[in-house]
Amino acid sequence: MSIEPIGFIVLLLGLLSMVNGARFAVTTLCLSTLLGAAAALQLPALGGSSIQPSHLLVLFLVVAALLRPAQTQATLASIAYPGPGFWFAAYILFSVASSFFLPRIFAGATLVYSSARDATGMMSTVAAPLSPGSSNLSQSVYLLGDLACFAVVSGLARLGYARFIALQLIVASIACFALALIDIGTFLTDQSYLLDVIRNANYTMHTAETISGFKRIVGPFPEASIYGAVALAYFSFTLLLWLERVQSRIAGLATLFIGPTIVLCTSTTAYIAGIFVVCMFVLFCLKRLISGPATTPHVTFLVITLFLIPCAIVALSLVPDAWNSLAGLMSTTLSDKLQSQSGEERTAWNTLALIAFVDTATFGAGLGTVRASSFIAALLSNVGLTGTLLFATFLYSLARASGRHMSGDRETHAIGTAAVMASIAQVASAAISGSGTDLGLLFSTTAGLAAGCLATNTSPWRATRSLANRTPLETSTSLMRAPMFSTR
Repeated sequence: MSIEPIGFIVLLLGLLSMVNGARFAVTTLCLSTLLGAAAALQLPALGGSSIQPSHLLVLFLVVAALLRPAQTQATLASIAYPGPGFWFAAYILFSVASSFFLPRIFAGATLVYSSARDATGMMSTVAAPLSPGSSNLSQSVYLLGDLACFAVVSGLARLGYARFIALQLIVASIACFALALIDIGTFLTDQSYLLDVIRNANYTMHTAETISGFKRIVGPFPEASIYGAVALAYFSFTLLLWLERVQSRIAGLATLFIGPTIVLCTSTTAYIAGIFVVCMFVLFCLKRLISGPATTPHVTFLVITLFLIPCAIVALSLVPDAWNSLAGLMSTTLSDKLQSQSGEERTAWNTLALIAFVDTATFGAGLGTVRASSFIAALLSNVGLTGTLLFATFLYSLARASGRHMSGDRETHAIGTAAVMASIAQVASAAISGSGTDLGLLFSTTAGLAAGCLATNTSPWRATRSLANRTPLETSTSLMRAPMFSTR
């Protein structure tokens, strides 16, 4: 194991998180999820795996929560039955168990494209017989980190930190926009090497690619599709907050910033998933308009999406040069994508993944065994029908909670609904181009925030907010005279 220069900064921030408590830890975690191309640690013994800063900070986030009994209790309550956290925990624990048993039970039963990387960080481009590999362990560690992040964030939301966490996600969305501008600026001035400090992971970097004269925006990520998926998640979160008038000024500003970068990132994943997300928001606003209560932002969004954007497209078609450039971009990223080498490779991955699902009698080959190009194909081929149903149950319980009428704080419910929208946007993006079953820590953060805000079996007393940040000795003493939760 080797520690990268950025790793020392991450370790320092982690130690400060343990000392300063939840607010500092959540702030650093939200910002660190943007460093998708960075590595804090390199692990040559595990096939050249890179540990991202966000995954390392999760460890400190968990320790910080465990040092404070109030946060520990809320964290454990977040994965209790029958809430969404229970099903998320069941899905992850089943996946981890499958990573050990299934690759050995079905060894040699079918051909797969392995998720394991070699010492250079490259994945094999040749199908090989199914067998255990280093990715079984690394993917298990990542998923357990996702569960820990979900549980802690959900617990903090129960303790009254929902508004603060939402604010940090808004700030992270603005930072994502800023990094996109830096990416474009350094590319145009031939100074891309300035970003090498946050592009040191053992991944293949697609940071200098262009399509039809447009620079593919990657920001702090290895490729445009990842940037597009992350930006779309932030866009969904901030847009719903603006619609619901929760922190509307900064949320509206973030939406205005991050939206155009999704259009300009030239990512097929972002375009297709973006259409799905826009349709989802149109239905949401129509529902509010019909059944109420509708506000000015709901009507404004419907006017923009159903009238102004179509008019802008018609007007653009009258300018031949602009229309031809846009048409060429759409043709390259959408209609011609499947005929490209990348499209053919991804089709082959999904084909063998679905064949593996059938050849393993729907049990799956085990977490981290099969590489696909769709989250759905990855779920079926890796964790089988059981794991897929567990994840579907989790997602359904999360979406159902957002649609349930809440008698509590309207703002908290709006934040929870925004987090659900962001989570669904990430699933939609992964369903198009996700190579594995790990949706990442941003998904765990938004899903945990949603579960914590929309919890109905327990509700925190706001007085516990200050209690949760006290020192362990002070907290343990205060617990004797301050109730933690009220049931209803």
